[in-house]
Amino acid sequence: MKIEVIKREKNLLEFYLEGEDHTFANLLNEVLHENKHITFAGYSIEHPVLMARKPKFRVVTDGKVSPEKALEEAAQKIFDRARAVLDAWNEAIKG
Repeated sequence: MKIEVIKREKNLLEFYLEGEDHTFANLLNEVLHENKHITFAGYSIEHPVLMARKPKFRVVTDGKVSPEKALEEAAQKIFDRARAVLDAWNEAIKG
C-alpha cells in the first residue's frame, strides 16, 4: 500500500490509497468516522477505464487533531482489531 498525497492543508488531507480497493477503503472510512474530531471522511474510486483504480480519500477534521493523526489512530485501531480476531481464531482452533 502506498499513500500519494494530493492536497494538504491545516485540517484537510486528500490522498490516493494505491494498491487498495473498496474492501480496505471502506474499512478505513468507517473507522475514521468513529473519531469525534472528523468532520468529513469519504472516498471515491474513479472508473477504471479513465484511470487506475485507486481510492481517492478526503479527510477533514475540526482542528483539534490533524488529519494525519486521525489516520494514524484509525490505522492503529484496524491493526488492533485484526490482532484481536487473529488471537480469537488461534484460541478457537486450539480447542
